[in-house]
Amino acid sequence: MQVDTFKRKLFTWLRTQPSVFVLDSCNQPNGYELGNYEWIIGVGVLEQKELCHSDQIHALHASQFSVPGKWNFFVAAYDLKNAFHPLRSENVDVLDWPLYTVVVPEHVITLTRNGQLEIFSEQKEELLKLINQTADANDMPCEVSFNTAVSSLTQTEHHNKVEYIKQQIAEGNLYEMNLCMETVLMDFTCSNGLDLYRRLVELSPTPFSSFVRLNEKHLVCASPERFMSSDGERIYSQPIKGTSKRYRDSEEDRMSRMHLANSLKERAEHIMIVDLVRNDLSKVSEPGTVRVDELFGIYGYRQVNQMISTISGQLGPGLGFFEALKATYPMGSMTGAPKHITMEFIDDIETASRGWYSGSVGYIKPNGEFDSNVVIRSLMYDDVKKVAKYAVGGAITFDSDPNAEYDECLLKSKAIRELLN
Repeated sequence: MQVDTFKRKLFTWLRTQPSVFVLDSCNQPNGYELGNYEWIIGVGVLEQKELCHSDQIHALHASQFSVPGKWNFFVAAYDLKNAFHPLRSENVDVLDWPLYTVVVPEHVITLTRNGQLEIFSEQKEELLKLINQTADANDMPCEVSFNTAVSSLTQTEHHNKVEYIKQQIAEGNLYEMNLCMETVLMDFTCSNGLDLYRRLVELSPTPFSSFVRLNEKHLVCASPERFMSSDGERIYSQPIKGTSKRYRDSEEDRMSRMHLANSLKERAEHIMIVDLVRNDLSKVSEPGTVRVDELFGIYGYRQVNQMISTISGQLGPGLGFFEALKATYPMGSMTGAPKHITMEFIDDIETASRGWYSGSVGYIKPNGEFDSNVVIRSLMYDDVKKVAKYAVGGAITFDSDPNAEYDECLLKSKAIRELLN
């Protein structure tokens, strides 16, 4: 059976499974061409751990974040930062999901870049037979409905907050801050989250797309950004800072890419985050091994062009996923510089808790290698609470134009809004 046919049958079978992680490159290029997998899927639960509330985040230990020697899939909320930094968060998350969840699945199915399909399961033969016998229902309809959509910031409020951040920059309190706003959808229903995910990645295929279903909790994500990964020797991070619109006309599209590549504003905000990531990686890297492998790379996706850099370091002896997470979380591209100060400003300036948005989804292999994304361009919804939300954000610098920043947010949320319409 061809891989594409197998994948369609697999996705049809996954529609009925209550615990699913889908990590999918959508055949898209990623910065510096890192990683060995086209897609990785975890199904079922052999073991699950959750870190739910702030009273659980003291005296953290690596055992709370992974199960050694097993395939692990995880999802982290933005406010997991409070576990690693002396910070507080008083904004309300309408979904109120755990800060961190790690699952050891029953079955793991992977496709490597060289086309090798692998299944890790104690019921491998039975699973293969079950999937192969599943009807290929590639075009399943997906019905979505909701009654109201309420934004955490009006355009005027967003404008005023951008001006306030610029004032703080002028006073020397910070250099750059990522400002986010969310839209909440009430009385939300969806016939099947996996079908919604497939529709989203048709609209906006991206190299770090993901779908997570943990019973009633659903994440539908078309992320272009890697948070961090490790091949067991080096640790990598690939922050995105800088966005421009894609155009059907090839000349317009070329000019958009050129404008992004040569924009002094975009390059200035990008280099600040690159320096921040270099500092983060140095905490878990051998001295003198942190380097910038690619600077100001321009990568085109269906909806937008993105400026991406690749930074890496030689992972220190005895250090692994937990230490790397503790040193780098949350990602600099979604906070700002200086990192700790901007996180304090974010808690004060934003009016809604980010929840899983600007968090991370990823996997840890039995040998300790790992990879993860940044949860952006995403919709989250709860089947029990009948609530959904999505959020967008952008980096504010002293040169930011409030109207342009708001328009960039609309551009980043275009695929989600098309999905809902």
